[in-house]
Amino acid sequence: KILSYADNKPAKPIAKVGLPLALSYYDLMPFFSTLLTSLGFEVVLSEESTRDTYYKGQQTIPSDTVCYPAKLCHGHIESLLDKGVDFIFYPCMSYNADEGQSDNHYNCPVVAYYPEVIKNNMKDIRKVHFIKEYFGIHRPNDFPKKAYERLSFHFPDLTLNEVRNAAKLAYQEQENYRKKVIDKGSEIIAKAEKEGKKIFVLAGRPYHIDPEINHGIDRLISGFDVAIVSEDVVSPRVEHFRTHVLNQWTYHARLYAAAKYVTTRKDMELVQLVSFGCGVDAITTDEVREILESKNKIYTQIKIDEITNLGAVKIRIRSLLAALEND
Repeated sequence: KILSYADNKPAKPIAKVGLPLALSYYDLMPFFSTLLTSLGFEVVLSEESTRDTYYKGQQTIPSDTVCYPAKLCHGHIESLLDKGVDFIFYPCMSYNADEGQSDNHYNCPVVAYYPEVIKNNMKDIRKVHFIKEYFGIHRPNDFPKKAYERLSFHFPDLTLNEVRNAAKLAYQEQENYRKKVIDKGSEIIAKAEKEGKKIFVLAGRPYHIDPEINHGIDRLISGFDVAIVSEDVVSPRVEHFRTHVLNQWTYHARLYAAAKYVTTRKDMELVQLVSFGCGVDAITTDEVREILESKNKIYTQIKIDEITNLGAVKIRIRSLLAALEND
Protein backbone atom coordinates (compact mmCIF):
# COMPACT_ATOMS: atom_id res chain seq x y z
CA LYS A 1 0.00 0.00 0.00
CA ILE A 2 1.08 3.58 -0.70
CA LEU A 3 0.79 4.55 2.98
CA SER A 4 3.36 1.95 4.01
CA TYR A 5 6.13 3.92 2.32
CA ALA A 6 6.32 6.19 5.36
CA ASP A 7 7.10 3.26 7.66
CA ASN A 8 10.82 2.93 6.91
CA LYS A 9 12.55 5.58 9.01
CA PRO A 10 16.33 6.13 9.22
CA ALA A 11 17.86 5.77 12.69
CA LYS A 12 19.16 9.34 12.63
CA PRO A 13 17.23 11.24 9.97
CA ILE A 14 18.73 14.34 8.38
CA ALA A 15 15.33 16.04 8.33
CA LYS A 16 11.60 15.35 8.01
CA VAL A 17 10.43 15.56 4.40
CA GLY A 18 6.75 15.87 3.57
CA LEU A 19 5.21 14.21 0.52
CA PRO A 20 1.60 15.06 -0.40
CA LEU A 21 -0.74 12.11 -1.10
CA ALA A 22 -1.94 13.67 -4.32
CA LEU A 23 -1.71 13.46 -8.12
CA SER A 24 1.54 11.87 -9.36
CA TYR A 25 2.54 10.61 -5.91
CA TYR A 26 -0.17 7.95 -6.20
CA ASP A 27 1.95 6.49 -8.98
CA LEU A 28 5.50 7.45 -8.00
CA MET A 29 5.44 7.29 -4.20
CA PRO A 30 7.54 4.08 -4.20
CA PHE A 31 10.24 5.85 -6.22
CA PHE A 32 10.55 9.14 -4.36
CA SER A 33 9.97 7.80 -0.84
CA THR A 34 12.68 5.18 -1.41
CA LEU A 35 15.02 7.78 -2.88
CA LEU A 36 14.64 10.15 0.07
CA THR A 37 14.64 7.49 2.77
CA SER A 38 17.82 5.98 1.30
CA LEU A 39 19.44 9.42 1.49
CA GLY A 40 18.70 9.62 5.22
CA PHE A 41 15.47 11.64 5.31
CA GLU A 42 12.39 10.69 7.33
CA VAL A 43 9.42 10.59 4.95
CA VAL A 44 6.15 11.99 6.29
CA LEU A 45 2.97 11.59 4.25
CA SER A 46 0.01 13.93 4.36
CA GLU A 47 -3.28 12.66 5.75
CA GLU A 48 -5.55 10.27 3.89
CA SER A 49 -8.02 12.29 1.84
CA THR A 50 -11.38 13.23 3.31
CA ARG A 51 -13.84 16.01 2.60
CA ASP A 52 -12.11 17.95 5.40
CA THR A 53 -8.85 17.71 3.45
CA TYR A 54 -10.58 19.53 0.61
CA TYR A 55 -11.94 22.19 2.97
CA LYS A 56 -8.47 22.77 4.47
CA GLY A 57 -7.08 24.09 1.21
CA GLN A 58 -10.24 25.29 -0.49
CA GLN A 59 -9.55 28.99 0.00
CA THR A 60 -6.22 28.75 -1.85
CA ILE A 61 -7.56 27.04 -5.01
CA PRO A 62 -7.12 29.60 -7.82
CA SER A 63 -9.57 28.05 -10.31
CA ASP A 64 -12.79 26.17 -9.71
CA THR A 65 -12.49 24.55 -13.15
CA VAL A 66 -9.45 22.42 -12.25
CA CYS A 67 -10.07 18.74 -11.50
CA TYR A 68 -10.98 17.61 -7.98
CA PRO A 69 -7.71 15.63 -7.54
CA ALA A 70 -5.78 18.87 -8.05
CA LYS A 71 -8.05 20.78 -5.66
CA LEU A 72 -7.36 18.18 -2.98
CA CYS A 73 -3.63 18.81 -3.35
CA HIS A 74 -4.00 22.15 -1.53
CA GLY A 75 -5.44 20.39 1.54
CA HIS A 76 -2.63 17.85 1.50
CA ILE A 77 -0.04 20.61 1.59
CA GLU A 78 -1.85 22.15 4.57
CA SER A 79 -1.81 18.71 6.21
CA LEU A 80 1.97 18.50 5.85
CA LEU A 81 2.36 22.00 7.31
CA ASP A 82 0.25 20.89 10.29
CA LYS A 83 2.56 17.90 10.79
CA GLY A 84 5.57 20.15 11.20
CA VAL A 85 7.80 18.81 8.44
CA ASP A 86 11.17 20.49 7.80
CA PHE A 87 10.59 20.69 4.05
CA ILE A 88 8.14 19.57 1.39
CA PHE A 89 9.41 17.74 -1.67
CA TYR A 90 7.03 18.08 -4.61
CA PRO A 91 8.91 18.12 -7.91
CA CYS A 92 7.65 19.37 -11.26
CA MET A 93 7.81 16.57 -13.82
CA SER A 94 7.21 17.25 -17.51
CA TYR A 95 7.87 13.60 -18.30
CA ASN A 96 6.70 10.38 -16.71
CA ALA A 97 8.31 6.96 -17.06
CA ASP A 98 8.63 5.59 -20.59
CA GLU A 99 6.61 2.36 -20.56
CA GLY A 100 7.07 1.76 -24.28
CA GLN A 101 3.39 2.07 -25.14
CA SER A 102 3.21 5.60 -26.47
CA ASP A 103 4.77 8.03 -28.93
CA ASN A 104 6.03 10.08 -25.99
CA HIS A 105 5.63 9.96 -22.21
CA TYR A 106 4.50 13.32 -20.88
CA ASN A 107 2.51 14.05 -17.77
CA CYS A 108 -0.60 16.13 -18.31
CA PRO A 109 0.00 19.85 -17.56
CA VAL A 110 -1.81 19.72 -14.21
CA VAL A 111 0.15 16.72 -12.94
CA ALA A 112 3.41 18.04 -14.37
CA TYR A 113 3.36 21.58 -13.01
CA TYR A 114 0.95 21.76 -10.08
CA PRO A 115 3.81 22.50 -7.66
CA GLU A 116 4.06 25.89 -9.41
CA VAL A 117 0.38 26.51 -8.62
CA ILE A 118 0.97 25.59 -4.97
CA LYS A 119 3.97 27.93 -4.69
CA ASN A 120 2.12 30.89 -6.18
CA ASN A 121 -1.21 30.48 -4.39
CA MET A 122 -0.47 29.16 -0.90
CA LYS A 123 1.10 31.80 1.34
CA ASP A 124 1.68 29.28 4.13
CA ILE A 125 4.09 27.33 1.93
CA ARG A 126 6.66 29.96 2.88
CA LYS A 127 6.70 28.54 6.41
CA VAL A 128 8.82 25.61 5.22
CA HIS A 129 11.46 24.89 2.62
CA PHE A 130 9.48 23.97 -0.52
CA ILE A 131 11.45 22.00 -3.12
CA LYS A 132 9.68 22.01 -6.46
CA GLU A 133 12.71 21.42 -8.69
CA TYR A 134 12.20 19.91 -12.14
CA PHE A 135 12.98 16.18 -12.14
CA GLY A 136 12.88 13.59 -14.90
CA ILE A 137 12.79 9.90 -14.03
CA HIS A 138 12.37 8.90 -17.68
CA ARG A 139 16.17 8.85 -18.21
CA PRO A 140 17.59 6.49 -15.56
CA ASN A 141 21.18 6.93 -16.69
CA ASP A 142 21.04 10.71 -16.31
CA PHE A 143 18.78 10.90 -13.28
CA PRO A 144 21.41 10.45 -10.50
CA LYS A 145 23.59 13.30 -11.73
CA LYS A 146 20.64 15.65 -12.32
CA ALA A 147 19.08 14.75 -8.97
CA TYR A 148 22.39 15.34 -7.20
CA GLU A 149 22.75 18.78 -8.80
CA ARG A 150 19.32 19.81 -7.55
CA LEU A 151 19.36 18.16 -4.13
CA SER A 152 22.92 19.20 -3.23
CA PHE A 153 21.88 22.81 -3.75
CA HIS A 154 19.55 22.38 -0.78
CA PHE A 155 21.63 19.79 1.12
CA PRO A 156 25.36 20.41 0.43
CA ASP A 157 26.52 17.40 2.46
CA LEU A 158 25.02 14.92 -0.01
CA THR A 159 27.44 13.16 -2.35
CA LEU A 160 26.92 12.02 -5.94
CA ASN A 161 27.66 8.45 -4.94
CA GLU A 162 24.95 8.54 -2.26
CA VAL A 163 22.39 9.85 -4.76
CA ARG A 164 23.47 7.26 -7.33
CA ASN A 165 22.97 4.40 -4.85
CA ALA A 166 19.64 5.81 -3.65
CA ALA A 167 18.41 6.22 -7.23
CA LYS A 168 19.23 2.59 -7.98
CA LEU A 169 17.13 1.47 -5.02
CA ALA A 170 14.33 3.84 -6.05
CA TYR A 171 14.09 2.45 -9.57
CA GLN A 172 14.12 -1.10 -8.20
CA GLU A 173 11.34 -0.34 -5.71
CA GLN A 174 9.19 1.36 -8.36
CA GLU A 175 9.50 -1.73 -10.55
CA ASN A 176 8.78 -4.04 -7.59
CA TYR A 177 5.66 -2.04 -6.75
CA ARG A 178 4.38 -2.16 -10.31
CA LYS A 179 5.01 -5.90 -10.47
CA LYS A 180 3.04 -6.41 -7.24
CA VAL A 181 0.08 -4.49 -8.70
CA ILE A 182 0.16 -6.55 -11.91
CA ASP A 183 0.58 -9.84 -10.03
CA LYS A 184 -2.34 -9.06 -7.72
CA GLY A 185 -4.50 -8.06 -10.67
CA SER A 186 -3.57 -11.23 -12.53
CA GLU A 187 -4.55 -13.22 -9.45
CA ILE A 188 -7.97 -11.52 -9.41
CA ILE A 189 -8.43 -12.21 -13.13
CA ALA A 190 -7.51 -15.88 -12.74
CA LYS A 191 -9.95 -16.28 -9.84
CA ALA A 192 -12.74 -14.61 -11.83
CA GLU A 193 -12.06 -16.85 -14.83
CA LYS A 194 -12.33 -19.92 -12.60
CA GLU A 195 -15.61 -18.70 -11.09
CA GLY A 196 -17.05 -17.55 -14.42
CA LYS A 197 -17.41 -13.92 -13.28
CA LYS A 198 -17.41 -10.81 -15.40
CA ILE A 199 -14.25 -8.73 -15.07
CA PHE A 200 -14.48 -4.93 -15.06
CA VAL A 201 -11.41 -2.86 -15.87
CA LEU A 202 -11.94 0.32 -13.86
CA ALA A 203 -9.74 2.64 -15.87
CA GLY A 204 -8.61 6.13 -14.93
CA ARG A 205 -5.58 7.80 -13.41
CA PRO A 206 -3.48 6.41 -10.53
CA TYR A 207 -4.93 9.02 -8.16
CA HIS A 208 -8.46 7.76 -8.81
CA ILE A 209 -7.74 5.08 -6.20
CA ASP A 210 -8.01 7.83 -3.58
CA PRO A 211 -11.30 7.02 -1.75
CA GLU A 212 -12.23 10.70 -1.51
CA ILE A 213 -11.88 11.02 -5.29
CA ASN A 214 -13.65 7.84 -6.39
CA HIS A 215 -16.25 7.99 -3.58
CA GLY A 216 -16.25 4.18 -3.23
CA ILE A 217 -17.22 3.44 -6.83
CA ASP A 218 -15.06 0.30 -6.76
CA ARG A 219 -17.04 -1.10 -3.82
CA LEU A 220 -20.33 -0.18 -5.47
CA ILE A 221 -19.39 -2.03 -8.67
CA SER A 222 -18.05 -5.08 -6.83
CA GLY A 223 -21.48 -5.30 -5.18
CA PHE A 224 -22.82 -6.48 -8.54
CA ASP A 225 -20.71 -9.66 -8.17
CA VAL A 226 -18.06 -8.73 -10.73
CA ALA A 227 -14.29 -8.75 -10.38
CA ILE A 228 -12.43 -5.42 -10.66
CA VAL A 229 -8.90 -4.61 -11.80
CA SER A 230 -7.26 -1.32 -12.77
CA GLU A 231 -6.00 -0.32 -16.20
CA ASP A 232 -2.34 -0.73 -15.27
CA VAL A 233 -2.91 -4.45 -14.63
CA VAL A 234 -3.86 -5.27 -18.22
CA SER A 235 -2.15 -2.49 -20.21
CA PRO A 236 1.28 -4.26 -20.21
CA ARG A 237 -0.37 -7.18 -22.03
CA VAL A 238 -0.64 -5.08 -25.20
CA GLU A 239 2.10 -4.14 -27.64
CA HIS A 240 2.46 -0.51 -28.75
CA PHE A 241 -0.15 0.15 -31.45
CA ARG A 242 -1.18 3.10 -33.58
CA THR A 243 -3.99 5.32 -32.28
CA HIS A 244 -6.02 7.99 -34.08
CA VAL A 245 -4.80 10.66 -31.67
CA LEU A 246 -1.26 11.65 -30.71
CA ASN A 247 -0.43 9.12 -28.01
CA GLN A 248 2.01 11.14 -25.92
CA TRP A 249 0.97 10.78 -22.26
CA THR A 250 2.00 7.84 -20.09
CA TYR A 251 -1.27 7.58 -18.15
CA HIS A 252 -3.36 7.90 -21.29
CA ALA A 253 -1.36 5.25 -23.11
CA ARG A 254 -2.36 2.86 -20.32
CA LEU A 255 -6.02 3.68 -20.99
CA TYR A 256 -5.72 2.96 -24.70
CA ALA A 257 -3.81 -0.28 -24.13
CA ALA A 258 -6.34 -1.42 -21.52
CA ALA A 259 -9.22 -0.73 -23.92
CA LYS A 260 -7.41 -2.64 -26.65
CA TYR A 261 -6.94 -5.64 -24.38
CA VAL A 262 -10.57 -5.62 -23.23
CA THR A 263 -11.67 -6.00 -26.87
CA THR A 264 -9.89 -9.38 -26.97
CA ARG A 265 -11.85 -10.77 -24.01
CA LYS A 266 -15.52 -11.74 -23.90
CA ASP A 267 -15.47 -11.72 -20.11
CA MET A 268 -14.10 -8.17 -19.75
CA GLU A 269 -15.69 -4.72 -19.87
CA LEU A 270 -14.11 -1.31 -19.35
CA VAL A 271 -15.50 1.53 -17.25
CA GLN A 272 -13.61 4.81 -17.58
CA LEU A 273 -13.42 7.23 -14.66
CA VAL A 274 -13.13 10.85 -15.73
CA SER A 275 -12.65 13.85 -13.47
CA PHE A 276 -14.66 16.99 -14.22
CA GLY A 277 -12.22 19.67 -15.33
CA CYS A 278 -9.85 17.25 -17.08
CA GLY A 279 -9.41 18.86 -20.48
CA VAL A 280 -7.20 16.09 -21.84
CA ASP A 281 -9.92 13.52 -21.28
CA ALA A 282 -11.91 15.22 -24.02
CA ILE A 283 -9.41 13.39 -26.23
CA THR A 284 -8.93 10.15 -24.31
CA THR A 285 -12.65 9.43 -23.93
CA ASP A 286 -13.25 9.62 -27.69
CA GLU A 287 -10.26 7.37 -28.40
CA VAL A 288 -11.16 4.79 -25.74
CA ARG A 289 -14.74 4.76 -27.03
CA GLU A 290 -13.56 4.21 -30.60
CA ILE A 291 -11.22 1.37 -29.62
CA LEU A 292 -13.99 -0.42 -27.72
CA GLU A 293 -16.83 0.17 -30.18
CA SER A 294 -14.72 -0.93 -33.15
CA LYS A 295 -14.96 -4.44 -31.63
CA ASN A 296 -18.61 -4.09 -30.54
CA LYS A 297 -17.79 -3.40 -26.91
CA ILE A 298 -19.94 -1.02 -24.85
CA TYR A 299 -18.23 2.18 -23.70
CA THR A 300 -19.16 3.32 -20.18
CA GLN A 301 -17.95 6.60 -18.72
CA ILE A 302 -18.39 7.86 -15.16
CA LYS A 303 -17.59 11.46 -14.33
CA ILE A 304 -16.56 12.21 -10.77
CA ASP A 305 -15.86 15.37 -8.78
CA GLU A 306 -16.75 16.78 -5.35
CA ILE A 307 -20.31 15.38 -5.48
CA THR A 308 -20.63 12.14 -3.51
CA ASN A 309 -24.10 10.94 -4.56
CA LEU A 310 -23.57 7.64 -6.40
CA GLY A 311 -27.19 7.08 -7.43
CA ALA A 312 -26.47 7.87 -11.08
CA VAL A 313 -23.40 5.61 -11.02
CA LYS A 314 -25.49 2.67 -9.77
CA ILE A 315 -28.00 3.22 -12.58
CA ARG A 316 -25.19 3.36 -15.15
CA ILE A 317 -23.64 0.08 -13.99
CA ARG A 318 -27.03 -1.66 -13.82
CA SER A 319 -27.75 -0.50 -17.36
CA LEU A 320 -24.40 -1.84 -18.57
CA LEU A 321 -24.98 -5.24 -16.97
CA ALA A 322 -28.51 -5.40 -18.37
CA ALA A 323 -27.23 -4.57 -21.87
CA LEU A 324 -24.61 -7.32 -21.57
CA GLU A 325 -27.24 -9.87 -20.54
CA ASN A 326 -29.38 -8.99 -23.56
CA ASP A 327 -26.43 -9.02 -25.97
